[in-house]
Amino acid sequence: MTMTRRSFIKNTGGALALSLVQLQWKGALGSAQAATPFKFADVTYTGFEDVYRGKWKWDSVAKGTHFVNCWYQRGCNWNVYVKDGVVWREEQAGIYEPIDPKIPDYNPRGCQKGACYSERMYDESRLRHPLKRVGARGKGGWKRVSWDEALNDIADKMIDVMVSSDGPGSIVWDQGTAQTNGGAGLAMLRTTLVLDTPVLDVNTEIGDHRPGVGVTMGKMTFCSSSDDLFYSDLILIWGGNPIYTQIPNAHFMTEARYNGAKIITIAPDYSASAVHADQWVPVKVATDAALGLSMAHVMIEEGIYNRKFVQEQTDLPLLVHVDSGRFLRESDMKSGGAEDRFYFYDSVTKAPVQASQTTLALEKLDPALEGEFEVQGVAGKLKVTPVFARLREHLKQYVPEKAVHICGTHPDTIRGLAQALAKARAATCISQSNFSKFYHGIEMERAQILCFALAGQMGRKGAGYMGFPYLSVDAVGALSQAKGQRSPTLALAALGLSMAPDLLKRKWDGYTTEMTMFDLGREKYKKGDSIAPILWLYNVGGMEDTYGRSEKWDPEMKRSLDSYMQEAVAKGWQAKPTARPRIFFEAGGNVLRRFRAYDKVAERLLPSLDLMVTIDWRMSNTALHSDYVLPAAAWYEKDDITWATPLSPFSQVVTRAAEPIAEAKPDWEIHCLILKTIQKRAAERGLKHFTDRHGVERTFDVYDEFTFGGRYTEDNVTDFLDLILSVSSNVGDVNWEAIKKKGFQRFTALGENDYLNIGNATDVNENDTITAGLWHTEKKMPWPTMTRRMQFCIDHPFYEELGEVLPVHKDQPAIGGNYPLHLTGGHTRWSIHSSWRDQRHMQQLNRGQPVIYISVEDAAARGIEDGDRVRLFNDVSSSELMAKVAPAHRPGQVTVYHAWEPFMSKDHKSYATVTPNPINPLQLAGGYFHIQARETEHTPGSTDRATRVDIEKIH
Repeated sequence: MTMTRRSFIKNTGGALALSLVQLQWKGALGSAQAATPFKFADVTYTGFEDVYRGKWKWDSVAKGTHFVNCWYQRGCNWNVYVKDGVVWREEQAGIYEPIDPKIPDYNPRGCQKGACYSERMYDESRLRHPLKRVGARGKGGWKRVSWDEALNDIADKMIDVMVSSDGPGSIVWDQGTAQTNGGAGLAMLRTTLVLDTPVLDVNTEIGDHRPGVGVTMGKMTFCSSSDDLFYSDLILIWGGNPIYTQIPNAHFMTEARYNGAKIITIAPDYSASAVHADQWVPVKVATDAALGLSMAHVMIEEGIYNRKFVQEQTDLPLLVHVDSGRFLRESDMKSGGAEDRFYFYDSVTKAPVQASQTTLALEKLDPALEGEFEVQGVAGKLKVTPVFARLREHLKQYVPEKAVHICGTHPDTIRGLAQALAKARAATCISQSNFSKFYHGIEMERAQILCFALAGQMGRKGAGYMGFPYLSVDAVGALSQAKGQRSPTLALAALGLSMAPDLLKRKWDGYTTEMTMFDLGREKYKKGDSIAPILWLYNVGGMEDTYGRSEKWDPEMKRSLDSYMQEAVAKGWQAKPTARPRIFFEAGGNVLRRFRAYDKVAERLLPSLDLMVTIDWRMSNTALHSDYVLPAAAWYEKDDITWATPLSPFSQVVTRAAEPIAEAKPDWEIHCLILKTIQKRAAERGLKHFTDRHGVERTFDVYDEFTFGGRYTEDNVTDFLDLILSVSSNVGDVNWEAIKKKGFQRFTALGENDYLNIGNATDVNENDTITAGLWHTEKKMPWPTMTRRMQFCIDHPFYEELGEVLPVHKDQPAIGGNYPLHLTGGHTRWSIHSSWRDQRHMQQLNRGQPVIYISVEDAAARGIEDGDRVRLFNDVSSSELMAKVAPAHRPGQVTVYHAWEPFMSKDHKSYATVTPNPINPLQLAGGYFHIQARETEHTPGSTDRATRVDIEKIH
């Protein structure tokens, strides 16, 4: 048998082609090939043996990684091997330099998904040509069009909307989670800057916003590096399954065990992380707050809490009114006093002392934690007590013998956990973003952090609570806002000068740099450049009867969700999107898989759109419902910089190992061409200006602005990447040529120009692990909360109304109806989001189709056997899946790991159709110093975890 390399790829690509779209390679004489500028070289082989041997020969090796959000590990260094213009295979590079011979290094990084991307990028799901919809949306009718035809039509429709009464606010972009810090992500942000079109804030909508962390710490970004675990002697895996989902980081946990650390996994099911732990603590689904509060009760009652840490770092010594539980403020003590100045009772001077807002250092002061005191207020005598005393009384309802009836964890186990945490030399909590997705996830996270604060397990080597992990090149924020056609250097200088008065004012008011950055982020959010997707879908996407009927499920709500919504909007706590959506761009995500109850979104939002465009390298469910699909270059076919995290503190890059296949183009080039076409078509139509969302007249010279006056165009993206590195302050002295050869660069600092970076609050040293929070514990820098301390008392009106001023357990509402099973989820081991769900190698490692995990007991009660077809249902909708009977699963719990594409399910109805996703009214709170909406935080998130369902066998 004789074959060419091209025919080999044709015949051995992914086995499961999308039936709705014919995207396969054409024959040698086919019109598709004739119009394709890229051709594979014809190389003859005499048999399969030569093909196999060819894997070990190459023409070039490039550096690459994968732009997927594999729970914020964000990037692994791969060698990408190219032969005859085709990416043939990839290997983990394994060249990360050790920082200390006694500490585990980061070699090698990678997983089974990355190891088969060279095949994924050539299989049948790959988009090769611009496609235009023929027939109804979502029905699979397409015709191939030229780039010019697609760009002209898209540009004309965008211009029509921009000059209409609806304006650019009616053009909305989704950035997804596969964005980058360069050619893709930053290109999209600059596109929206020059067009003044809003972007959906993906973080809250996907449920990664860590609401309990933000409420308690004043920020969600707070994370140490993975190798810092080597300093821990106790690791709690509580709220995640990192052995399963953090494949490149898992070895740090197991190596910490070799170093003497004890690992305890707290989870409902006997997960992969439980298998590799020293102890598994079972807990009922959605009851982790009760477990945590019971542990806190034990630490306080047994006197094993860290008194000094509690006095210095938390709000627990601050005084509150005995009658109301509200903080004693300066306005209570003297006429004209401030609302954000607080007091504790000094045991030395026997008098109330105002707590400092500029330092956490107590010096000779000894704040009382117990007792009732009478103080002289502006209106008379006031009875006050420390938050700690009030908390102690509050926690008596969670004595372990009572808590066991809520969380199912044995009292002895609860006490053992509390004692282990309090007495550990250094304890870390690996929590991930699981609890963010529960309706009462705020309370679960608050309870966790309370335990670690009482134990003093924060801001020390090997000690800390892993919040949201983010650490990236810090020039991105500034470059996404730099306007004009002048050089970027001048544009950035002008931006800095314009911000200087705001910076100085906040410094004068005593704000730390961290607080200043957060407050500027809040001000920017108010301009509407970023939109909370849940609020957008609620207000203009037709989802108010699904996302907005929380009172239907939550028995503790005394009024409707809409009344909370109206109050939050009226008081300026939350922004209400009002622009009628007319054009939607998907440029890095997959909203019609990702949105909860996506089927209803498709039914209600899509008919209102004049145009929907997807930019992607593969055919996704969102692409299937679009009017145009523009083929993006694969990850090995472009130059770009990823965004990153402290877990793996390296800025990773991909480089153009091979030319883009067929007519695919890098994202940077696509954005350039869209803007160039808008500018050209507007000029041809005699249009010079459009009015932006704020009533300001702007020029249609959008391409010139995007490219800084033609300095960085579709022809020189690597020059732009070099610019990003040159103006970043946290990657050292590195340029594009150097980083592309190595594949990564270790961060040298947090970089104070990025408000997410700075939340980690620590110095970054070349030969040391990253330990979050050292600025707070060692430098005594205040926390960015209203009290300037880790705050467990939230005397906000919504929290008072709903009985959540102090951390509390609340039973999971019967979301979805009165059904016996709780539906949980998580990242899948065989795909990251939907990128590999229909990849043939990954399908061979699992069932290859949507499955639901069910316990042996629940399966037997329903006559279900492993492999049966079952119907998942509740009052909202239903879906068909295969049953996977799992002995490790807890009775009452069923799990569907996420990312199944709807087109892989019968009638395109996946498990996400049963999740009504009600908004928790607490997540509408605002106007409370640190609890204010800003990009990524303090807007409503998704609440799909523990939706109530049942399943039945399909006969």
